Amino acid sequence: MPKYRVIVECRNEGGTDIHCWSGIEAPNGAEAEHLAVQRAARYYPEFDEFEPVRTEVQR
Repeated sequence: MPKYRVIVECRNEGGTDIHCWSGIEAPNGAEAEHLAVQRAARYYPEFDEFEPVRTEVQR
């Protein structure tokens, strides 16, 4: 299964942060994005919105 690096934009009324999740094992990029957004929501509960902005396969 390939590994992905996903950059997730996290937003709330106070502003925006960018967080990178590396080494996500998933069958495809869409599933990797879904897993990265779940992780971001769990680790950064102060944010209301999460959006994957870039996904790339790691070598």
